Amino acid sequence: MTGWNLESSIIIPIKNNNWQLISIQSSVLGQAIRNMASAGIGHYDVVVFGATGFTGQYVVEEVARVAQLEDKKWTAPFTWAVAGRSENKLRAALTTATKQTGLSVDNVGVIKADVGDQESLNKMAAQSTVIINCVGPYQLYGEQVVRACIENGASHIDISGEPQFLEGMQLKYNKAAEEAGVYIVGACGYDSIPAEIGLVHMIKNFKGELNSAQMYVRVKSASGAVIHTGTMESAALSIANGAEIATIRRKLFPERLPKPKYKVAKKGRVHKNDELGIWGVSLPTDEPVVYRTQHFRHSVLSQRPIQFQQFVGLRSFFQAAGLLIGMAYFALISYFSWTRKLLLKYPEVMTAGAFKRSGASRKALKKVKFTATLLGQGWSQSLLEGSDQSTQPPDSSIIVKVAGPDPGYGATSLMMVASAVTILRQNHLCPGRGGVLTPGAAFANTDIIARMEERGMTVSVQDQK
Repeated sequence: MTGWNLESSIIIPIKNNNWQLISIQSSVLGQAIRNMASAGIGHYDVVVFGATGFTGQYVVEEVARVAQLEDKKWTAPFTWAVAGRSENKLRAALTTATKQTGLSVDNVGVIKADVGDQESLNKMAAQSTVIINCVGPYQLYGEQVVRACIENGASHIDISGEPQFLEGMQLKYNKAAEEAGVYIVGACGYDSIPAEIGLVHMIKNFKGELNSAQMYVRVKSASGAVIHTGTMESAALSIANGAEIATIRRKLFPERLPKPKYKVAKKGRVHKNDELGIWGVSLPTDEPVVYRTQHFRHSVLSQRPIQFQQFVGLRSFFQAAGLLIGMAYFALISYFSWTRKLLLKYPEVMTAGAFKRSGASRKALKKVKFTATLLGQGWSQSLLEGSDQSTQPPDSSIIVKVAGPDPGYGATSLMMVASAVTILRQNHLCPGRGGVLTPGAAFANTDIIARMEERGMTVSVQDQK
């Protein structure tokens, strides 16, 4: 739909499921639809579930800003709602959004929904085109929302970085999502949009045949920029339930990816990258998501799987060693049930203040920025279709940089909303007619990068030779 005529028609329910066709001027049609949405009648383009949480509040504010932009681009109004357990808290979240953005949210819908009440989730999904799910840990609360979306025809976006949840949902629900014609796309925040979309951009811009990529993430922090305990809980549960992932993967991917003829050597847990002049610490949080995308490229698109490694970039060896020790400590206390209970009960004490229930202040987060630098290598000439993979060392390289505001909340909300609006506007460019997909598979042919850049991120080729 590119626009509506001056005089348009709208069908609305009057009473007892009877429908009436009403002719209405386009100047008031938009307001009529907004009023219907606010009153709980009709359908919302986007619903933010978990809007009263720490991350959810940032997502609500981002949707408010994007809604204004969408209204300028499209004649048909952008309708959205917030959802959660408490109506009072939802309205408070909207009030906060107005204070932070200066935008009116008077016509935003409010939906009561609870992860403990499947019927309420079904009703929420039935009113939605795309649900942005901010309720984690997803291993505990995610499946019931995914199920409601598939059964009621809504697409689903989340920011999970939990491999057990993400891959478990693909194993259980991919076929059902395809049949329902909806897209279930996880890891649409800091985990794992920079890696996935950075690789998409790299593949499109590489002149030849890409073989591998390494990603180094650096975060410019500030005092007081701690991490909310919701992120900590998800990470702790992923570690505690790590044994489950092997079973899920054997069922999800009975056939392994083909071994590359030119395999890139794995870098050490701590190493120096001379090209960037930084130290790298292995932190493979995005690697499981990228691995799933490469399976999609190989099995569905018949394309070369890309080898991928992920690291945190630091200025000195001592910083790198300190981070490695901290990661080992966190993994240890998350693995054993009794120490994990202490971690979840006393997060500030058990992590020396790195995680706090209050999260970081807005003032501190405004000073935080991140960059993800992807170093790619491949061959200057594309391999002939059907030919054997090259055994010669790559002769070409490319550097792609993804940059944005604080990764935990500012950039995450930006990327999450961009993902949701991309499905809303460009689902015809997503593969197939639905399914449980990774961001790299779902958004490879869309304009999600332009949407992210419109909101303050950058995705660019820094060098190619």
